[in-house]
Amino acid sequence: MSGKIFWALLKKELREQFRSYRLLIAVIVFLILGISGPIITSLTPALLSNLGQGVTITLPPMTATDALQSYLKNMLQLAPLVFILLTMGCVADERNRGTAITVLTKPVPRNHFVLAKFCAYELTLLLSIVLAAAGTYYYTDLLFSALPFASFLLINLALFLLLSGSLAFTVLASVCFRNAIAAGGLAFVGTIALLLLPSFNATIAEALPSVLFNAERVKQLLAGTANAPDTVKPLLIGAGLVVIFVGAACVIWRYQEI
Repeated sequence: MSGKIFWALLKKELREQFRSYRLLIAVIVFLILGISGPIITSLTPALLSNLGQGVTITLPPMTATDALQSYLKNMLQLAPLVFILLTMGCVADERNRGTAITVLTKPVPRNHFVLAKFCAYELTLLLSIVLAAAGTYYYTDLLFSALPFASFLLINLALFLLLSGSLAFTVLASVCFRNAIAAGGLAFVGTIALLLLPSFNATIAEALPSVLFNAERVKQLLAGTANAPDTVKPLLIGAGLVVIFVGAACVIWRYQEI
C-alpha cells in the first residue's frame, strides 16, 4: 500500500513537471550547455584572431581536454542555478496554495510527499545530464577526438552527484521556508558554499565530488592514472550528502506545521 502511494505521488510530480514545462526547460538548457562547450572551444582561436586593432593572440591548439573543461565550467556555473530556480518552490509553493494540506489529509505519509518531489526532480536531472553529456561527447569527437568513455562517464557521475547535492539542499530549503524566494536564496548560498569551500580547505577539497573537476585530476582520469580510492571517496561522500539533505528534509517536514 505504501509503495503504491509513493508511485502515485511520483507520477503526479512527473506529470506536473511535464505540464509546467519544467522538464522541457531543464532538458533544453542542459543540452545547450553540453553542446556549446566543444563548439565554443573549437571557435575560440578564430574568434581571438579576429579581434583586430593590431592585436594578435596566439593560442596552443585546442584539444578534447579543453572541450571537456569548457563543458564542466558551463555545468558547474549554470546548471545548479537552473535547478534551484526550478525546484525552490516545490514544497513552499504548495504550502502557500494549500495543496499540501489537501494531499496530506489523505493517508499519505509525509516522507513520501517529500521523497516523491525529490525523486521526480532527480529523474529530470538525470535525463538532463545524460543528454548534455551525450551532446558534449558527440561534438568533442566530431571537432577534436573521442574522449575515453569510461573516464568521461565517471566525471559525469561526479557531476550528477554534485548537482544532486544541490538539488537535495534546495528541497530542504523549500521545506524550511514558506516563501519560494527565501528557499531559493538559501539554496543558492548553500550551493555556492558547496562549490567554493574546497578552495579554502584542502581536506574538504579532497572529500567532495568537485575534486574530480580540477584540471590535474581530469588529466589523470582521462589518462587512466588516477588513484582508485581517491576517486571513489568523493563519489561516496557526494552520495552521502544527498542522503543527509533529503533525510533532514523528511524529518523537518514530518514535524512541521503546515
